[in-house]
Amino acid sequence: MKDQKKLLIKCLKDEIPAFVICGTDICSVRTMEQYYEYAKEAGCNEDFLEDLLLYIEDFKQFQKEEPEKIKLPD
Repeated sequence: MKDQKKLLIKCLKDEIPAFVICGTDICSVRTMEQYYEYAKEAGCNEDFLEDLLLYIEDFKQFQKEEPEKIKLPD
C-alpha cells in the first residue's frame, strides 16, 4: 500500500476496476476502518494492515485539521 498512485495507474492501464476514497469524503474514515476489519479477517499480512492503519490516521488528522473541506461525496 506504500504507493497508491502507482497502484491506481497500473489499474487504469490494465483496465482493472479501482475505487478511490478521498480525504474530503465524510464517509472515508468509517469506510476505511471497516475495510481494515475485513482485511484483518481475510488474513492480510501485517505490513499491509499497518500501512492501512497509517492511512486511516492520516485521514483522521486531515479531517481534524481541515473540517471545512469535509463534505458528502458528489
